[in-house]
Amino acid sequence: MNTNRIYFYLFIVLLFNAFHLIAEVYTANLKEGLKETIILLPISFIFTLIIFWFRLYLKEKVISRLIDIENRSQFLIVWTTVICTKTIFLTFMLKGISSALFNDEDDINESFFDLGFWSILLINFAVIVFVYFVEIFLESQKEKQDIQIKLTQYQNEKSVAQYLALKKQLNPHFLFNSFNSLSGLIRTDTEKAEYFLQELSKVYRYNLTQSEEVVVSLSKELGLIKSYIALQKIRFGDNIIFENHIEESQLFLLIPPMTLELLFENAIKHNVIETNKPLTIHIKSAENAIEVINNFQPKNNEYEKSFGIGQKNLINQYSMLHSSIPTFKIINNHYIASIPLIEPEI
Repeated sequence: MNTNRIYFYLFIVLLFNAFHLIAEVYTANLKEGLKETIILLPISFIFTLIIFWFRLYLKEKVISRLIDIENRSQFLIVWTTVICTKTIFLTFMLKGISSALFNDEDDINESFFDLGFWSILLINFAVIVFVYFVEIFLESQKEKQDIQIKLTQYQNEKSVAQYLALKKQLNPHFLFNSFNSLSGLIRTDTEKAEYFLQELSKVYRYNLTQSEEVVVSLSKELGLIKSYIALQKIRFGDNIIFENHIEESQLFLLIPPMTLELLFENAIKHNVIETNKPLTIHIKSAENAIEVINNFQPKNNEYEKSFGIGQKNLINQYSMLHSSIPTFKIINNHYIASIPLIEPEI
């Protein structure tokens, strides 16, 4: 930021000296104009930088401790006092240096407060006010940008909150099918019905406790899937097969809660599951990711359309959490969902 400011003030000083050179060429001659410009250019640039750096020091080290920045009247009074004090101090200093170095014996009796003094005072005041007003304007623009960034972050956080609110609700189709299965088991096999109810309660408990989190460990998600598959196997029997090939070293890595449940649910919902066409879903480790793979045997042509909603939701979730996003593809009649794993913050 300071480097950009220096370039900006260098440009302003160069522009000022260019106009000064043009004026000297018209009123005097090119040689005199170049001589004055060579002397004036570095002096004016260094002087401007001193004003800039001194203001920056006062703002960060002194003023911020003395006044309330939000108090506008206090802010104006203090900075007006600083500008006037600095103008007077620099004017006396520069006038003293000028008198000591450039005045000859004929000028000794001249008044200290001559035309040269008031010229230096006016120039000092103009430069200081210019630098201060430029800095105040640029700082106000930066504050507006910061506010805009905070608003954007707020919108992202709001989106996450909305996502988490939706995550609290299990799919109604899953609940409807689960209660139907439980009702049938109660009449035919009470022991299996009790087991079914235990696994269903685990799924509910996970949904209530973990859906508040932005991310959870892969091991927790696999625990949910174990209960979820147990429920589905009671419904579909051996027509649904689950295989887990996740490396133990990846279990501590993170994913958004209910991610695997979404993928399994869509695979079961949209694929044919029959004795002669069993559905196999397996999870395996990949580089910085996991892959959820199922044999692709869609019930109808609406598969991609209906599953696309879940895909988009998951991609949007990852866009706020991670540099990589999930990918979905069909290869050799297998549907492959690649889910990036998130490193936990230490």
